[in-house]
Amino acid sequence: MTILRRTFRILTTLVLSLVLDIVFNVENQDEFSDNFYVTLAPFIACCKMCNFLINRSNIAALIDNLRREPFAPANAEEIEILTRYDKIIEWNTMAYTVLIESCIVWIWVTSFFTDLKCKKLVYRAWLPYDYSSSFLYAVTYAQQVVGITICSLLSVAYDTLYSGMLIHTYCQLEILGHRLKRVVKDDNDSVKLCARHHRSIYQLVSQFLFELETHEKPSTCTQLLVSTSIVCFNLYRLTQSDLGSRMFETVFYGICMLTEIFYYCWYGNEVKLKSLEVSNMIMEGDWTSLNVKSKKILLMIMRRATMPIEFKSIHVVSMDLESFMMLLKTSYSAYNMLQQSKE
Repeated sequence: MTILRRTFRILTTLVLSLVLDIVFNVENQDEFSDNFYVTLAPFIACCKMCNFLINRSNIAALIDNLRREPFAPANAEEIEILTRYDKIIEWNTMAYTVLIESCIVWIWVTSFFTDLKCKKLVYRAWLPYDYSSSFLYAVTYAQQVVGITICSLLSVAYDTLYSGMLIHTYCQLEILGHRLKRVVKDDNDSVKLCARHHRSIYQLVSQFLFELETHEKPSTCTQLLVSTSIVCFNLYRLTQSDLGSRMFETVFYGICMLTEIFYYCWYGNEVKLKSLEVSNMIMEGDWTSLNVKSKKILLMIMRRATMPIEFKSIHVVSMDLESFMMLLKTSYSAYNMLQQSKE
């Protein structure tokens, strides 16, 4: 708990210094854009950390449920399916971590060679003391380095957990399809298992969404707004001719934020489409040889499958590719408004 308190203290101190710079030091639109697009990331990281602490027992319970029936694989084929999607989660986590941390490393390396000599901080910040002395400057510089690094690690952990849950939902639908195709004549138990599995997937998603909407609403809802704002201000910063060495950093940072929200939307869209394929999975099986009772159970599954599994933010915005395109269009529209106000 001591480490968590120190981590939270570093994050809140960093966010507070960035926000106070907007309040006391920012004088024009360009200075505001330089500060605001950086302030958003640590702010959302604080929200994510609070949600982790509040929901860690609920998250652990959700993970444990995936290891029990009917989610647990029952044969070698299902184990192979689960292993395949576990590897996808592992690869996504590694790739996303490399992308985010590469951006952080680039920021600190370029800052070390450009800002350190003139005792300039990496990010604009309001501080209640004069950091012109070598010791105070080193402490303040290190505090920003550690704070932004913690923010990046928290974002990686939260985003890969969310996308991992989406991939596991997709995996369970794939296992369900495998079980539906293996249903045999006069085996009502296997059909009932498929029905229970399908219902349990919806219940698992509902439980996950309940925790998401009840406790994590500040993160999921704000994430969309933050991503839109950051993309907008990144586009605006790219139009400035005095960026210099910050040009690549701005582009890199924008790519990271787009990738972050793309993870949410891509896998949310994949789960939605996969959940609508359950009826086709049933039709591909040998359902004509089943008895009347089994056919009725399959009809119940098909009827439930007409309602797709959708992950939504604040019960309104679906996390799918359509929402991702809407985010890009909104960002570009806001960017045009900034450009017009500047002219």
